[in-house]
Amino acid sequence: MKNWFSKIFPVILIMAVLSCEKDEERLVVLPGAAPVLTASTATPVLKIEDASKEAVKFSWSAADFNYPAGVTYTLQLAKKGTDFKEPIEFNAGAALSKSYSVADLNTALLRLGIAPNSLGQLDVRVKAAVSALVPTLASASASLSATPYLVIIEYPSLYVPGGYQGWAPERAAKLASVKDNKIYEGYVYFGDASEFKMTDAPNWNNGVFGDEGDGSSKKIASPGNNFKVASAGYYLLKADLNDKSWDAIKTSWGLIGSGTPGGWDSDTDLTYDAAKGTWSVTLDLKADEIKFRANDDWGINLGDTKADGLLDYGGDNIKVAVAGNYTVTLNLSVGGNYSYTLKKN
Repeated sequence: MKNWFSKIFPVILIMAVLSCEKDEERLVVLPGAAPVLTASTATPVLKIEDASKEAVKFSWSAADFNYPAGVTYTLQLAKKGTDFKEPIEFNAGAALSKSYSVADLNTALLRLGIAPNSLGQLDVRVKAAVSALVPTLASASASLSATPYLVIIEYPSLYVPGGYQGWAPERAAKLASVKDNKIYEGYVYFGDASEFKMTDAPNWNNGVFGDEGDGSSKKIASPGNNFKVASAGYYLLKADLNDKSWDAIKTSWGLIGSGTPGGWDSDTDLTYDAAKGTWSVTLDLKADEIKFRANDDWGINLGDTKADGLLDYGGDNIKVAVAGNYTVTLNLSVGGNYSYTLKKN
C-alpha cells in the first residue's frame, strides 16, 4: 500500500494544482529538504599497493519530499568547477552511503581526465529523486582532492640487454607487444654508440635474438650478432618476430599545439633527463590543446584519446583546462604504457 501511495501521490498533487483556477485556491507544494552529504575524508591518498582498501566513504541524510516517498539516490563526481556537466554517476538506490576503494576512485579520476601523478580536484554531490513529475533535490557539493596513479598494464615483452646497461637482462629496458602479436616496440636511451641483444625473458636461458648481419642489417636471427646503433640518443626500437625484422629510430621530442607558444606551427623542445628517464619542459600554456611529437614531424605523434593519462599514437589532442605556467613531463620508458603529466606551477 505504501509503494502504491508514494507513486500516485505526486500525480494527485499535480492534478490538484491544475484543477485550481484562482490564485487563492492553488495548492502549494513545499520543496522539502535535500540530502546533506558528508565524506570520510576530503583528501584520500591513492597508492597502487592499497588498491583494495577503502579510499573514501560518502554518506548522506535522507531527503524529505514532504510526503511518503520511495527515494532513489545518485552520487555524482565531476571535475571541480564544471557544474556537473559531465559527471561520473553511481546509482545508490535507496542506500544512504557509498564507499570507493582506492582502485575504483583512481579509475574515476582517470575517467574524468585527471592525469596520473597530477592533483585532481573534484566536486561531489548526491541527488534524490522520486518521480519524473517531481523536481529532484540535490545536496550542496563537497570538495575532494586526490592524485591518481598510473595503472601499468603488463604486456608480452622482449628485454634489451646491452653494453649501455651492463648486459643484464633482468635490469634491461623492455619492448612491449600491446596486441600480443609478436610485434614489439619501446624506447631505449643509449649514452653512446652501443651494441645490444634482445631476449624473451629476463635471462639468457630462453630465446636470444640478434642481427642477421653485421649489426645493422635490420633482419633478426637467433642468436645472431649484436644489434648496433651508430650514435648516442633516445631510440624507438621495433622488433617483428613474424617477419624477423627490426628497426631503431632516433628521436627527440617536442610539444606542439594551440596551447603552446609556437601554436601548431613550431615545436617547443623537451629536454631528456637520463637519470629519470623522462622528457620535460617548463613553459606557459594557454587553456587550449597540445600534443607530443618526435623530430619536429607528424610521423610519430602522441595524444590522449581516453583522457586517462596514457598516450596513444595519433591520439586525441590533450586539453589544458586552465592557462598558466606548467611543467610538462613525457615518460616513454615503460613499453606500452606511455604517459605524461601537466603540473601547474
